[in-house]
Amino acid sequence: MSGAALVLKQLVYRSKATAKFSEDDLLKITSDSIPFNRENNITGILLFDGEYFFQVLEGKSDVVHALYEHIKGDSRHTNIVKVTELVVHKRDFGEWLLRALTVNEGSRCYWLPPDLTLNREGRMFALLNSFASGRWRNCLSDSERKSISAKITTAATSIAQFENSHIQFAFQPIIDTFKGKITSLEALIRSDDGEFPEAILDCLDGEEKYKFDLESKAIAIAQGAKLLNPSQSLSINLCPGAMTYLPDVGEYLCKLLGESGLKPEQLVLEVTETEIIKENDAFFEAVERVRSRGIKIAIDDFGAGYAGLSLLADFSPDKIKLDRKITTGIHENGHRQAITEAVLEFANAMGIPLVVEGVETIEEWLWLQHIGVQRFQGFLFAKPCLNGIAEVKFKVDGGETL
Repeated sequence: MSGAALVLKQLVYRSKATAKFSEDDLLKITSDSIPFNRENNITGILLFDGEYFFQVLEGKSDVVHALYEHIKGDSRHTNIVKVTELVVHKRDFGEWLLRALTVNEGSRCYWLPPDLTLNREGRMFALLNSFASGRWRNCLSDSERKSISAKITTAATSIAQFENSHIQFAFQPIIDTFKGKITSLEALIRSDDGEFPEAILDCLDGEEKYKFDLESKAIAIAQGAKLLNPSQSLSINLCPGAMTYLPDVGEYLCKLLGESGLKPEQLVLEVTETEIIKENDAFFEAVERVRSRGIKIAIDDFGAGYAGLSLLADFSPDKIKLDRKITTGIHENGHRQAITEAVLEFANAMGIPLVVEGVETIEEWLWLQHIGVQRFQGFLFAKPCLNGIAEVKFKVDGGETL
């Protein structure tokens, strides 16, 4: 058995009961679980508020994982979210094979039994108090799910390949599922042999890279203009170094926009979180000059770097694009849910549109739209399409795709 399987783990999950549970039903869950827990040295606590369960499992890593997978298959609950999973030094519930407690509305941790001693500055005390106070009761109920409907259908659109160029652009739509329309397109560079941006730009260094980056945007804007309607915008990725390469990159971009019949307000420059945090004063001065001309700036892949929320305090973007590493599997991951809710709350407070990237499943979309996210980008809606826009055929009724 590997060392990883032997480490002590603490796993916390939340779920929603599929039927009414009495005190006797809760006691039966406890009594049925204790023989297994005793044999496998599992300890923990089960909270129930009349509708939601909140359980802590403690034990050797492999046993906890296997038990959690078994619990997920129990038909007595649904909307299962792993709130957190950690390696711990010692158990918080070492004397309890399993103990069930009923939580009343408005409860705080004073309702915990006197024989349970938790550090009031510790994570577990905060988690229990969080659930007792109403946190983690934000899942999509069956009735709410049945009331959901969304529809956006658009035909595929194609344009001619840009002449005499060894690079082209693929376009992927950003969808507002509340309004049922495409709000913008992102232009993604591709080479003749289908290489992605990283492979193309990694072959270049310094000024050669920045010159190429800027020149390629002439193609992106010219091609994008053929696909946009007046209410839509075009997002392009631009290296920070390219923004400081020219004395006034805004003037250059506005010239390209004018030649293609687009307004400055229709262009969004996407810069990644990691790139922004590495830049100097010259970059931020270039950003101000670009903004003064009406062009917008977006933080791309937010959450993939190391800057975190502190970046938002110092750099106020016109759009935030939340990275897929945060939102993949979000409907069953407590950490990702908490992060996304924090970013959404900030974005709403500051009036900044939030786009969630990499949405691939209906369950991810259902959870995200339930908390108020409006704008999405991902394979669930459309894949990038070379020299065009793929067909969008997204229909949801009663929480199910049609």
